[in-house]
Amino acid sequence: MHKALLEPVDVAVVGAGVMGCSTAWHLAARGIKVAVFDRSEIASEQSSRAWGFIRQQGRHAAEVPLASEANRIWVEITSRYGAANTGFTAGGILVPAQSADDEVRIADAFAVARRLGLATRLLNRTDIRDLMPHLAGDWRTGLYTPGDAHAEPALSTRTIARAAREAGATIHEKSPVRAVATQGGRISGLATDRGFCAAPVVVLAGGIGAPALARPLGIDLPIQVIRSSVAQTVAAEPFTKVAMWGPQVAFRPRADGSFVIGNGYRGAGPDYDLTIDSLRHLRYFLPAYRRNWRLLQLRLGSESLHRLRARFGGQQLLEPRVNDKKIAQNAAAFRGLFPHIGAIDLARTWAGRIDLTPDVIPIIDQPAAMPGLFVAAGFSGHGFALGPSVGKQLAEWIVDGRSSLDLAPFCLSRFQNAQAAVEAKAL
Repeated sequence: MHKALLEPVDVAVVGAGVMGCSTAWHLAARGIKVAVFDRSEIASEQSSRAWGFIRQQGRHAAEVPLASEANRIWVEITSRYGAANTGFTAGGILVPAQSADDEVRIADAFAVARRLGLATRLLNRTDIRDLMPHLAGDWRTGLYTPGDAHAEPALSTRTIARAAREAGATIHEKSPVRAVATQGGRISGLATDRGFCAAPVVVLAGGIGAPALARPLGIDLPIQVIRSSVAQTVAAEPFTKVAMWGPQVAFRPRADGSFVIGNGYRGAGPDYDLTIDSLRHLRYFLPAYRRNWRLLQLRLGSESLHRLRARFGGQQLLEPRVNDKKIAQNAAAFRGLFPHIGAIDLARTWAGRIDLTPDVIPIIDQPAAMPGLFVAAGFSGHGFALGPSVGKQLAEWIVDGRSSLDLAPFCLSRFQNAQAAVEAKAL
């Protein structure tokens, strides 16, 4: 199976997205010999398809410390390489409320932000109009953190990869990982199409690919794959630097005057393509399905069948299918927000596959059952913003034996513990 023996390393990382490249950068900066392997190219999957939000506010409380540290690292990266190489823009992100239920959501998020020390403001109607004069609509209130930002995902991920290489990391593109090898009950390296790479530590940071590599090691990651469709408008005369996550549509401005458009927080949700893994992890996801069944669109079609063939036939995944209906809904909602730009056209559309956990926060852990294995997966659409901090925390954990931020809320065992509690209650 192995074509050659590659040069051994201290740490081998699976996935050359923002998570894997950030981890490699922080490890290499500390003198650790690290190699990254990806089945395609740097930022070729979700790290090039993200919306580009770098958001601290409106998160699960456990994520806020990571988001705040990541924000500072994004500023550092941009200071080092220039905004032209990240697209980083600290224009803030507005989350406005349109209904009474929206207001409750905003109030809850504001309470979390204040408790955790974010410089978050609660805006009234006048404040929102002053912040974004061109924005149409009747808004009750809004959440706004001036230091929140947005950036170009593919561009900035490649810049982080550059930083990793400059620090001494090796990145192997077009080098699929076939298996994580073990010896004597612990990690021994990676079997790749390029050859075998001996390493006592392996980090699974490959997004939707992590569960398949973890399962033969006896590690079950409760991760489902959802599909999110995104659009970019043609360029218009720039009029705002503020991004917005609204009830019906989200958007971020780009430097050329175009906008990236995604679904709102109560608008058209993602597509969920049913697969074998859907049944395997059904017990973990049932509560979330019951709460959000109106937003999730369950599908059994070409996407599901292709992923099944890729799983058992070793095929590469094709480009995910775009949901044109949702794109049209989001585009119509966006045009309604800014009547002054008229019926602005779409320049391109795309879709991304997001690794989702039952509680919509990531798994960041070193499973006790497999010494030497670290997992950073299930980021549920939050990986781009959090990536630089997660990479730093993983590097600390690997080198120092502990992270400086509390990663306990992201442990894998939380799902088994929660399921055991449910089953005990049922008895």
